[in-house]
Amino acid sequence: MSRRLWLYAAGIAVVVVLAVTAALTLPARIADRDRTLVAAAWLPVWDERSAESLRPALADGGVTEVSPTWATVGLDGELVVTPPTSAVLDRLDDAGARLLPTVQNYADGTWQGQMIADLLADPDRAEAHREALVDLALGNGWDGIDIDYEALPPTAGPQFIDFLTALGADLDEHGLALTVAVPARTGDENPGTLAYSYRLLGEVADQVRVMTYDHSWSGGEAGPVAPLDWVSSVIDYALERVPADKLMLGLPTYGYDWVGTRGEVVNAADAVALADEVGAEPVWDEASASWTFDYVRDGEQHTVWYEDARSLRAAQTLARDAGLRGVAIWQLGGEDPAVWPALAAVTGGGPA
Repeated sequence: MSRRLWLYAAGIAVVVVLAVTAALTLPARIADRDRTLVAAAWLPVWDERSAESLRPALADGGVTEVSPTWATVGLDGELVVTPPTSAVLDRLDDAGARLLPTVQNYADGTWQGQMIADLLADPDRAEAHREALVDLALGNGWDGIDIDYEALPPTAGPQFIDFLTALGADLDEHGLALTVAVPARTGDENPGTLAYSYRLLGEVADQVRVMTYDHSWSGGEAGPVAPLDWVSSVIDYALERVPADKLMLGLPTYGYDWVGTRGEVVNAADAVALADEVGAEPVWDEASASWTFDYVRDGEQHTVWYEDARSLRAAQTLARDAGLRGVAIWQLGGEDPAVWPALAAVTGGGPA
C-alpha cells in the first residue's frame, strides 16, 4: 500500500473510531430519545377522586405502576394501614398494573423526619420495622414497596441507606421491588436533601423516583412548582449519580393558590374552575411551562400557578430525551383530563 493510501486508510479508521466513541459516549438524553417511557402514578387515599382517575390513567395514559398511599408510620413507629377498596384492586387486577404501595412518614399534620431518624438509629426497631414492611407486602400480594420518608435530617443519611439496603435484599428474596421517592436536588447546598444520596440510592433501589415539584411551595414566594429549567437541572444532577434505567421523573398535576407566602394546594381541574369562577384568564408562561393567574377575594390578592397536560408534555419530553426509565405522576385525582392522552404519546399507552 502506498504511503498516501495508508494515510488515507488510517484517517478513515480514526474517523470511524471517533464516531463510534462519540456514539457510545453520547448523553442518554440524545441516545435514547425515541425510547418509550414507563409511567407510574401515586394514588392518594384522602382524595375520593383518585379512584375514578385510575380508569383513564390505566386505559388511556399507559400507566403500568400504581402506588396508593396505603400505609404510614405512626408517631409510635408502628405502621398504620388504610385498607384498599375493592374497586381500586379490581381495576388494577383487570389492567395487570404493578401494585407498589407507598409507605410515608406523614403523621400529626407534618412529615416526621426526626421520628424516622430515631427509629432507624435503633438497630432493633429498624429491623422490626423492616420485617413489618416485608410482611405487609407479602400478606397483601403487593409487587413491591415505595418508600417515601421525607424531611429526614442530614445525619440520618447513613442509617437510611443501611435500612434500604437490607429492605431491598429482603424484598428481592421474594421477587418484590423497592422504589424510593426522593426530594429533587440540583446540588449539595440544601441541607434538607442531604440525607438522600442519589448515588447510594441508585445502588440499592430498583427505582429512584425524583419528586420534581414544589420548587415554589407554601411558605415561599408564589411561582411555578416545576419550572422547566429547574426540572432540566434536576435531571442533569440525577443522571450523574443514578443509572438512567432506574430514574423516574416525578411530575405534578397541581399548583398553589397563594396569598402572600401562604399557599393552598390546587389541582389543575380545580384551578381551571377557580379561574372561571373569579373571571380570570390563565396565562401560559413559556419559560416555566406553567399556567398562572391573579384575582382578588375578600380584599386579599391571590396568585395561582399550576401544571396541566401542556406542562406535562414539556417535562416528559425532557425525561424521554434524557433516556430515563419513565415518569411518576403526582397525583391521581383532580388532574387535567388531557394529561392521560398526553402521557400516552411517550408510553405508547393509547392515542395521543
